[in-house]
Amino acid sequence: MPTRPAPAALMTTPRHLLDELIAEGLSQTDQDKKTAVIYLELRHLHPGHYRERLLELMLTRLHSVVRTGDYLFQLDSHSALLLLNQLSGVSHAMLAAHRAQQVLMDAPTDEQRLYPQIGIALAPDHGSDGETLIDAAKIAAHQFAHEHIGIYDPDRDWLGQQLARLEAPLREALQQNKFHLAFQPKIELASQQVTGLEVLLRWENELLGSISPYEIISVAEHLGLMDRLSQWVIQTALRNFAQLRQHGYTGSLGINLAPNNLRDPHLAGFISNALAVWGVPAEKVIFEITESAVIEEFDMALRQLEHIKDMGCQLALDDFGTGYSSLSYLKRLPIDELKIDRSFIMHLTEQEDDRAIVESIIELAHRLRLQVTAEGVEQAAEKALLEQYHCDVIQGFFYSKPLILSDMITYLQQQRAAR
Repeated sequence: MPTRPAPAALMTTPRHLLDELIAEGLSQTDQDKKTAVIYLELRHLHPGHYRERLLELMLTRLHSVVRTGDYLFQLDSHSALLLLNQLSGVSHAMLAAHRAQQVLMDAPTDEQRLYPQIGIALAPDHGSDGETLIDAAKIAAHQFAHEHIGIYDPDRDWLGQQLARLEAPLREALQQNKFHLAFQPKIELASQQVTGLEVLLRWENELLGSISPYEIISVAEHLGLMDRLSQWVIQTALRNFAQLRQHGYTGSLGINLAPNNLRDPHLAGFISNALAVWGVPAEKVIFEITESAVIEEFDMALRQLEHIKDMGCQLALDDFGTGYSSLSYLKRLPIDELKIDRSFIMHLTEQEDDRAIVESIIELAHRLRLQVTAEGVEQAAEKALLEQYHCDVIQGFFYSKPLILSDMITYLQQQRAAR
């Protein structure tokens, strides 16, 4: 049995010892009392001396709020854990968490103020063993990311579970370049030729299997990693684009931007540098954004899009019809292309309403001098209707699934040979 550390000591503690101390606390807590595990995480810190200094500062300040019989632990390189026994209930735990938050934020200069994400789990409400309670407290910190402090809520657990499951593997994948890209062709209906490709992010983890782009982006956004991930995607996509052009490809390349990217003041500069590094023409690169991403902070998003447009790139409004679909916003955005969401295409042959909506969107877009792409086309009957409605471009499994770079090069060579 490991040596029991002194109460209120600062220490880096193995997980098994944490489990043991929590179990001991539970056994000694009165029946009408609670034990709380409070998780405190400093986010968006890069490795190195600065992160170590801030973590040491956090632990020193937290030491002042720990009572006799409670414990404070360094959990890892960016987080700490408070174990509080004999609490009267939820409000007592929240009070303790707010005191810890205040101690960390109370400093004479901005540089010394710490703004942790704080999650709380209570025993026996949220678990009866250390591992369950620590995981619940970490999930709570992510569940209430915008509020900065909260108590574990199992009803809000999907994202929290994904964060707990994917955080470490995602950080490792980003550090070790374990993602890859796939490319889906866009077919111009008038010529039946490939005139564009859309870049799609892929991640195969040896233990977790295939992770969907939605999961990757959701977790990356909550961990503050979206800018780094997007920079990797843009750099890799443009490098691959240069390779495709060396093999004779003359079409465009579409790259998706996440909502967080539009709040990055360095985005346009990064794109400009990447275009120069890989020597690809800006007018052949299309950045795709969703309606919801634009509407969240319209003025800021508009400025970003105008910067990207000014350097010669094209812009596409993705998943049109699933967001706000405000015609006033549509008129103000400097876009070149409208992409109709597959939710309208998948029932095109069955639902008269969907046919009316798709035909109207195409007509409206053309009146606004926009190109129209229909996403998710899987059947010949869907293609035939879209041709009838004068849709410009389609993409979907009817022509090809997304392909890795080498397979896409082969696919394009076969397409050229078949002309």
